[in-house]
Amino acid sequence: MKRTKEQQTELVAKFERDVKSYPRWYRLLLATDQWLGVLLFNTSQDETISSYIGRTGKHKWLCYLLRKLQARHCLRSLGE
Repeated sequence: MKRTKEQQTELVAKFERDVKSYPRWYRLLLATDQWLGVLLFNTSQDETISSYIGRTGKHKWLCYLLRKLQARHCLRSLGE
């Protein structure tokens, strides 16, 4: 897929914002979450396990565990 110059500039800007906005430990946890999603549930490489569960409705028992961290966590993670 070939990106336009504007799309490339936008992606670089988003990357730089994310690096400045989130600490390293948070980005590492996010990457681990995405990696485990691919490994265990065959999700997209850019999707978290919570987002996958919220989108598909599969493995809802994990959402019940995640409610201890944040109310409606799986639904809030959609589109992230």
